[in-house]
This record gives sequence, structure tokens and C-alpha cells, in this order.
Amino acid sequence: MAGNPKATRRGFLRGAAAAGAGLGAGALLPAAGATASGNAAPAFDLSGLPMRQDDPRWGRDLMWNRRRVIRAARAGGMSRSEAESLLWDYPDGNSIGNEGCQLTCLAMVLHLLAVPRRPAWTPRTLNRAAHEGLFYTLSGLGMNTLYADLVSEVSDGAVQLAIGENFLPGEKTWKPAYCDTAPLVRAYRSLTPGDRAGLVLMLKTGTYDDTMASHYVLLDPNSAQPPGDRNAEVLDPAMPAGRSGRWTLSDSAKWITQDPDIRREWRKAGISDTQVGGAWLFARCDRATGRPSLGALPAAWAAELAS
Repeated sequence: MAGNPKATRRGFLRGAAAAGAGLGAGALLPAAGATASGNAAPAFDLSGLPMRQDDPRWGRDLMWNRRRVIRAARAGGMSRSEAESLLWDYPDGNSIGNEGCQLTCLAMVLHLLAVPRRPAWTPRTLNRAAHEGLFYTLSGLGMNTLYADLVSEVSDGAVQLAIGENFLPGEKTWKPAYCDTAPLVRAYRSLTPGDRAGLVLMLKTGTYDDTMASHYVLLDPNSAQPPGDRNAEVLDPAMPAGRSGRWTLSDSAKWITQDPDIRREWRKAGISDTQVGGAWLFARCDRATGRPSLGALPAAWAAELAS
């Protein structure tokens, strides 16, 4: 899609598309009592996070069976080369450890935002729920939009995808986006910890194509970085198990692109270490209205779009 992404999003804010994202006209205004300064709410409890894709408790859980994916695609009319390109051929299979960055991020979203559940959601339990709900099968069929639908279904509507911004990294008609230029990311980072309560932002990095070289992380909700800092602090499912402490987009990119095939795809698309391909805001939902509880975020986002 060519054109002016900011103008498109301004139209989203003003028009009927806002309702389609779970925002009524009233939700575009700050909630009663919400201010840009927020309140002294406690920070997110990040104990046990980030969840790691290679955690032995769930890293080997199978997400897709590559042989079955190819067979189903061939039955649907694809050539062998087209079918084989649908899923990267990892030597140890298509497990959460290889393919599950988005699913692992969604498990972290539920861990941070959902109504308390025992046992808590993990990549393993979320993967099983996705299989049981036919969000995807071992042959890759029935793949509903994971980040839009899965979290809502498994949380009984307590957590919703509220707002999304999409970019096309590597496409010449799209200007590269970064954490200091993407309006939704800047708006989220401008909020105080109190105003962020109940809100978590997922970022996509790498290529637009999810076949191999894309990756998902969460923006660290406790980070005190200013909106103008491009190298954002993140919770990264690919962060090695032996590491702790500060981890940024550039750290993530360096770790991910150790794989020469992924590094080649990033370079071919001209993607930089801190570039983002999309941002998705998840929010706790007001049970009475069924609408996301966004507080001061819409006003902050509108201000960024207007700047």
C-alpha cells in the first residue's frame, strides 16, 4: 500500500474504522479523570518474563509439521517449491523454539493482562489451545489471525487487540518505521507507568514475510526510555536463557541474525537493526461495556498523528 500512512491513520481515528478496532467515538477521548501525567500505579510485575522460546518446558512443543504443511499445500494446488517455501526447514522441526515468537509474545501478553488463571498461560498451554480451537493445525490449516482472535478467545474477552499499526519493511513505497517515528509506539512510550496499566505493546521486527525472517517482541512496559530513543528496550522470546537485564531491539537483531539465512533476508530487504514492521496494542477490556480500557492512550496517539 503506497501513500501517506499518517493520513490513513488520521482517517482511522476520525472514521468508522475506529469502531472496527474496538473503539467507539467516545473511546477516542481520554477516560474521565485520565491525564497525561497519569497516577502512581505500581509497575508491571515482570517476574518470570520474558518467556523464552527455547525453554525446555515448552520449546519442543510442535506447532506445525512441515511435511503435513507441504502435503496440504500441494493438495490445494501449489507447486512443490511454493509449498516448501511456506515453512522454514529447521533441522529439529517446527517447534515453539523455532517458530513460536509471536505465540510466546501472546502468552506474555496474557500473563501480564489477563484475569488471574491457574495455571497461568504459557507458550505450551496457549499452543494447545490454538490447536484445539483450530487457530492452526499441524498441517497449517485453519490459521485465524492469532494476535486479533486468540487472546480474546482464551481470555473470554478480558484481553483485546485494541489498535494496530502496520508497516511493510523492505517495500520501497513505504518509509521505514522506528520506535521514535511510529505514532502508536511513541504514544505508548509517552505514558507514565500508571497510564500504561492494562496496556501492552507487541512489535514486529525483520521482514514483512512471516515465512522465516520476521520476529515478534514486546516493548518493555516498565521502561523509562523517552519516546525519542530509537533503540527500545524489549522483552524478547529469543533472548538467550542465560541472559538477564537490559535487552534492546539492536540486541535482538544481532541475536536473530546470527542465522546466516535470516541475516541474508534482512540485508536483501534493507532492514536495519532497530526498524519495526508493525505495532499492536493489547488492552484489558471493560466487562460492562465490552470495550478496551485505554485511558490516556488515544489522546496521546491522536497528538502523535497530528504532529
